Formats: sequence, structure tokens, C-alpha cells
Amino acid sequence: MAASSIEKTPIALVRNYNDILGLSLQGNVFGVTNPTVDTGVTGQTSYAATLATLSLRNLGSKIMVPLYCLMSQTGTVAGGRISVHSQTLDTDQFTSGTEITVRNRNGYKGAAPTVRAYHTATLPTFTTGNATAVATLDVFQTVSAVATSDPVNVWPFPGFVAVKPNGALHVYTDATITGPTWFFNIAWAEIEV
Repeated sequence: MAASSIEKTPIALVRNYNDILGLSLQGNVFGVTNPTVDTGVTGQTSYAATLATLSLRNLGSKIMVPLYCLMSQTGTVAGGRISVHSQTLDTDQFTSGTEITVRNRNGYKGAAPTVRAYHTATLPTFTTGNATAVATLDVFQTVSAVATSDPVNVWPFPGFVAVKPNGALHVYTDATITGPTWFFNIAWAEIEV
């Protein structure tokens, strides 16, 4: 008899998929935000596969399940249309970037993170077939120098993709006039396979 597809899916992932609170209480939810309080991170003026605004590298043996990526523009208006692309890599490719401290969202009971986060990352040219765009959207945010816009969740839903061990998830942002500057709050779960 042939094996069913459910046998190929990690049981912990199936059990906890809709239980973000449970994952957090177990110490399996991690997150990052701007590395410097009240200072944004700037995107690009045009899309380039080698320049990611944010880079999440899954360097451990767990599956990374993205939960949310809340972003709001700050500072000067970057232009009426801002593009945001999220892309996964089966095998991590990374050159450099500014590391962001990853924190367990459960300060009482928490494991060490296996995902490392960076902003303003430089990546090598992708190996053919390694990168897959998993979410794309246009954000229309009007921002003045004294106010930020409401945050937009740039990922469609929790668990929209699972990043396997030694893979990566990159977020690209660009606007044609000026690179958009962001405040962000990103969270993901790390689940044993």
C-alpha cells in the first residue's frame, strides 16, 4: 500500500498550525523589530534579486513557519506605489547584511532561535531554481514627515509557506522615486521535524 501524503508532513506542524498562542506559550515563537528604536530600515528604488530589505535565514534543523510581517512606512513619502515581495530559497544564499537580534516571544520559557535575521542584506546571484516568489503586493501608503501609516501585513496568512532547514525567506521592498523606509514587526514559529 502506498504511503499517504500526511505521513510526509511533520505531525507537530499539523497539530500546531492554527495555535499561535500555544506555540508562543511553548516558547516556539520568535520575532524581530527595528534594531534601533525610532529608526527605520530603508528599501530599494527598484527590485534587485541581490538586495533584500529583510533576510531570514533558517540555519537550524527546525521548520520555520512565518506568522506575520507587519510593516509601516516612515519618514518621507517613497512614492504612491511601493512593491513588496517575499521569496523563499530552498538553500540559503547570503553575502552580508546588518544582523538584527532575534528574540523569543516568550520571555519566561524559550529556546534559542535557529533563524537569524538581517536587514539591508546583499545576496549572491541565485542558483537557478533555488528561489521562489511566494507573495507579492503593492502598498499605497501616504506618509508625512511627522506621521506613520497603519501597518500592513505583507504576508497573506500565518503559515503561507514553510521554510525548510538551511533555507531562507527574503523580503524585498522598492519604490520608483525614493526607497521606502520601514518600521516592522515580524514573527515566526520554529517547529521540530
